[in-house]
Amino acid sequence: MANPDIVGRRIRQLRKARGLTQLQLADLAGLPQSQISQIESGVRRGSAIQLEAARSIAFALNVSLDALAGVPTDDTDAEMESAGEVLVPA
Repeated sequence: MANPDIVGRRIRQLRKARGLTQLQLADLAGLPQSQISQIESGVRRGSAIQLEAARSIAFALNVSLDALAGVPTDDTDAEMESAGEVLVPA
């Protein structure tokens, strides 16, 4: 199994924090469940996700693309802390 990158880890954390299964997230995002699984497991890297798919996942999780990618911003600090991330200033 591949190592998930930050995007895959964030999607899994956010999905679980919202009590969603991969299938439920896939349905909300309009994507195949296999794509969610591949992203979360690292088979498909965050950099290889098409923008439209990333937007759909972010919308389904009710977060910004920055939050999905783990980019710290003022509006995502609370979200990041609740997901257990350690933020490192750029």
